[in-house]
Amino acid sequence: LERGGLYSVYVGSSAIGQGLETAFAQIAADALEVTIDRIRGVFHGTTSYVGDGYGAYHSRSVVMGGSAILDAAAKLRETIRTRAAQRLNCQASAVEIFEGMKVVGPDGSSIALNELSGESISAEGAFLNKKHTYTYGAHAAHVAVDPKLGHVELLDYVVVADCGRIINPLTVHGQTVGSVVQGLGGAMMEHLVYDQDGQLLTGSLADYLIPTASDFPNIRAVMLEQHPSPINPLGAKGAGEGGIIAAGGVMANAVANALSSLQVQPRELPLTPTRIWELVQAARS
Repeated sequence: LERGGLYSVYVGSSAIGQGLETAFAQIAADALEVTIDRIRGVFHGTTSYVGDGYGAYHSRSVVMGGSAILDAAAKLRETIRTRAAQRLNCQASAVEIFEGMKVVGPDGSSIALNELSGESISAEGAFLNKKHTYTYGAHAAHVAVDPKLGHVELLDYVVVADCGRIINPLTVHGQTVGSVVQGLGGAMMEHLVYDQDGQLLTGSLADYLIPTASDFPNIRAVMLEQHPSPINPLGAKGAGEGGIIAAGGVMANAVANALSSLQVQPRELPLTPTRIWELVQAARS
């Protein structure tokens, strides 16, 4: 609890562009029963406040970090009640926090939180989970393949994911679409090529192709909240990696289906025009 009655959140999970600051601020605001504008900021990589960092991997930042925020918020509210009870001469259990703005004693007397905030009130929370959460989903791709040129055009792509309880729909949607596009880049464009002497030939962005906004059609992403996870208090499941994992397989299957009359079975990525053309020629011979 900062001066002025605002709150700051310090986390061990790392934000790398996945929108954690927004999601964590929402979780903290809900747990503290305040509006989100009362959250001054979400900070990571600050070892003076959080000694251990846990990176951003295993699609677990919201599951682990968010659950730890719930724990810290509950402890902070209890600490606020205890501090207020000392001033109000009552039991902490009799103190109520009213709209995150003031504390009220059993006799109706109150203290504004910004008065207590000068006393440096803080709390730490943690979450330990020995079971993993899993996100379930399905991907489907519609492609058109030119067997003469080996060119593969992606016409449509749909991804459906069961993310448990979704904290922020926009960030989850954006992260899913972004990871699908990253997966499509690996499936169709990105390739480390070396010459016979072991020299890298694709060492710059002029040679190593990466996807841009104009390379693929609109990705249709459907997020489901029908089955919250039972093993964390948020009911959340990871949403960071589900978009990228299936992209290579679904694109290879789509190309195989398009060229089923030739019995072409792609077994390597990326699905470049040269590689597809060679597969077609091999099948015809």
